Amino acid sequence: MGRLIEEKISRFDGGISDDPRQPVSNAGSLIKHFDIFQNPFKLIPVRDTEADTSTSVSSTDLEQYLVRDFILALSGRLYGLGENASGQPKVVFKADPTTGNWTLPATAEGNAARIGGSFIEWVSSMWFFQGTTQVARWAIDSTVTNTVGTVGTITTVAQSIIGADGNMYMFYNNKVVRVSSANAVTDDVFSAIPTDMRITAAARWGSYLAIAVSHGTSATAVPSGRSQVYIWDYVATSTAVDVIDWGEGDLKVLGNIEGRLVGVSDKYLSNAISLSQGSMVVKMWAGGTPQVMKEIVANQLVTADAATARRFPRSFLVKDNRLYWAASVPFLFSTSTESTYHLGIWCFGRKNANSEFALSIEVVEEATASANYFISSIGNAGNYWFIAHSAQSAGLVRKTNDSSSFTYTSEYITQIRNAGDSSVTKTLKGVTIYTDPLPAAAVITIQYAINQETTFTTIFTSTTDNSISASAINIASSGARLPEYKEILFRITSTGGGEVTGLSWQSDLLQKDLFTRIFEYLISFIR
Repeated sequence: MGRLIEEKISRFDGGISDDPRQPVSNAGSLIKHFDIFQNPFKLIPVRDTEADTSTSVSSTDLEQYLVRDFILALSGRLYGLGENASGQPKVVFKADPTTGNWTLPATAEGNAARIGGSFIEWVSSMWFFQGTTQVARWAIDSTVTNTVGTVGTITTVAQSIIGADGNMYMFYNNKVVRVSSANAVTDDVFSAIPTDMRITAAARWGSYLAIAVSHGTSATAVPSGRSQVYIWDYVATSTAVDVIDWGEGDLKVLGNIEGRLVGVSDKYLSNAISLSQGSMVVKMWAGGTPQVMKEIVANQLVTADAATARRFPRSFLVKDNRLYWAASVPFLFSTSTESTYHLGIWCFGRKNANSEFALSIEVVEEATASANYFISSIGNAGNYWFIAHSAQSAGLVRKTNDSSSFTYTSEYITQIRNAGDSSVTKTLKGVTIYTDPLPAAAVITIQYAINQETTFTTIFTSTTDNSISASAINIASSGARLPEYKEILFRITSTGGGEVTGLSWQSDLLQKDLFTRIFEYLISFIR
């Protein structure tokens, strides 16, 4: 018998750690489909999603319109930019985002090829690009003006934004387009961005506009080079107030969080120069040099093909002072199968000024087919998420379930735990899970993996209604003893809405390692 120690986790707001070996008690090596921001002392499961493709015609009629770029309007409607049978823009909407059918207004169709990625409400109209040079708008519940303005040949676009100066701004290639409140369109109002770069995102920063740019002129280019952020005062036509070097990789996401610029970059995830260890990097800037807040390092190379952009689409938004974006990054037990690439809606932020900034995968989409495991676009209305997913030609849309349904698996994996010393062998003596009173359908499962194993063994499952804790001193299914280990990971999964409040375990530190060391020392001394 050795020395018995007990360890416990009761706080979860540290989010996903930079490294599974990082010695932090409130972070995990993986957190998926749990809300960690609402309460720092709970893992709160997120509802599953349901198909949202019904129109007044049929339950799947929306699929043919390939809707993307969801926008919650001032009226409370949810709009999306789809396309008609000719590939031309078609604006659709839901009068009530939470339920009901999509409406297909007959007067909301353009006359040239749809260009996705830029869709915004401005002065009672929905604005978008179309064709190769057109700025168009649909006056809500009225008609489309197909050419409000003409710009240069459009290759790439970024999401439009309303500026602090009372104008709306649209972005294509390396160009900035100003749209006044009187619908006057002015092309190329800020010419400081080089022609070998493209605008990927923009965010307001005080009385300035922050414009993210990456090298390359193609939206599907393999990321290389360094990205930059131009700080513009809305006035100067050819010079920036500041140009921030954002570092290596393709800066895809940029948002203002608590007065700080937060950007997310694809750092060689699909580029062989990464040695199969590209990463998704979250940086923050409030003056000086952008600081790395989180870096998720991939365990394999993401194949650079037509689908790559959908593994990390430039689809994002700021909500509740947190930044959300869609991404699929292979790390921590990922295999080459698309369905294991940790696909979902990622979140970076914090609950309040007394909390630390954290990263999590807040929403996963389990309904997508594994062969077409992509997210093309995300949108939000209150606490409802809208996800366009699967093959680009599928047109599938899902939304947060309007029923209290928790069929998806919420997952939490601890940091690597070693009781302070990986050289010492321990025996796991018992494990306890703590929860809020379990609802009737809840299933909480506790598993372990030892000594860098990649598969988990189930210890026990807790399903008792209204229980607030459950424990085991052996493998519940077989009665086998719990393992000896030097390092251990615990995995908690929840379905049915079970909220986790803590995890504790007891380990016996065996003396055999000490005896071995003494014996080896005596032998060396005798020699």
